[in-house]
Amino acid sequence: MFFSLAMRLSSFVNLAMLILVSVSASASPSVAPGVTAFSSSAVHATGFEPVNAFTSESSDSDVGEQSGSVVFKRDEKINVAVAANFAKPLKSIAKQFTELTGIEVAVTVSSSGTLYAQIQHGASFDVFLSADRARPQALVDNNVVHHGNLVDYAKGKLAFVYTGDLSSEASHEASSERNCKEIAGSSTEDTAAQLNVQLTDCLSKQLVQLMENPQNKIAIANPKLAPYGDAAQQALQNLSLWQQFLPHRVMGKNVLQTLQFYTTGSVKGAFVAYSLALDLPSNLPSNLATTGNTKIANSTTVIVPVPETLYQPIIQSLVVNSKTAASLSPNLFEPRPIKNATAPVNEPAHKDDVETTRAFNLADANDVSSPSLFVQYLMSQGVQHSLIEWGYEPTIASGVGI
Repeated sequence: MFFSLAMRLSSFVNLAMLILVSVSASASPSVAPGVTAFSSSAVHATGFEPVNAFTSESSDSDVGEQSGSVVFKRDEKINVAVAANFAKPLKSIAKQFTELTGIEVAVTVSSSGTLYAQIQHGASFDVFLSADRARPQALVDNNVVHHGNLVDYAKGKLAFVYTGDLSSEASHEASSERNCKEIAGSSTEDTAAQLNVQLTDCLSKQLVQLMENPQNKIAIANPKLAPYGDAAQQALQNLSLWQQFLPHRVMGKNVLQTLQFYTTGSVKGAFVAYSLALDLPSNLPSNLATTGNTKIANSTTVIVPVPETLYQPIIQSLVVNSKTAASLSPNLFEPRPIKNATAPVNEPAHKDDVETTRAFNLADANDVSSPSLFVQYLMSQGVQHSLIEWGYEPTIASGVGI
């Protein structure tokens, strides 16, 4: 009877633990007004092996075998806050990470300034991806997070997009726009310095031309909240056009809203992240009939990369939101040398004794927190290289990705 009672008590305890785990996994920070939230879902993770759908009860020796796939997954969720400009790449990266590890990623999107303020007031984000380095650094300086939890994850670029009328009635304007497009897409032997001079001249002339019409509006993200807005202000000031620009200014809360002003036809031009500009169609939607008094039915979008000489580098950094040091090295998503188990322990490893293509195995991450594991994945060489396709330059932080 005592054994039966013990078994019933054990079953009750296990049930209670399952309920607690379920409640914990479903918890996520509340979403404040002005932010966007979404969760990752399982899709194919290019370059890595997918997680198995079932939990394995293999022995320790089986776990160590290189079968090419993970033997279990974590049934967890992490909360990641991201600046608006990086929302689309992060959504793709988060889905790949979930496919690989089983760890769900709940994502909140807003301006860097808004997210920073929320963390200062105790928001329970596990990882914060800013569009600058200043705000993550401030969290470190204010002892909100551990000093070793700050990582530079990408370098952003600023672009100016505007509507070009290609009708015969505007031949002078069309000629100017084609020159801007030719310069921006130039594959000549011009040096970077020469290209920057040409782009600077083109951008300055186009802005002046747009601002000659009092009805033309130009959008910019709020420089106090959005690093790309701050970069745009720097560019306009270095072009000596800031004061001339102010009467035409329409200000968005972040670069996504700034881009929306342009795509809906509310403004004639906008300063946005180059990564967002890449997604714009070459022709504006046909339902946008006019912008002010200007017909845009036959218009095209011109993308001008803003020369990096006109603004401070946009180094985008992240922090793991914890006062405890994150586990960022070694990066478990990088190939690691593995000594052949058949070789004598005291003998030096030979070329034939080393396996250099060991696949990621979640069993190796027992002592690594899920937020740390997510940052390792973001900083892995494969993911960093993919940032180029999104319009960013990769960056490798010291001690990460090695």
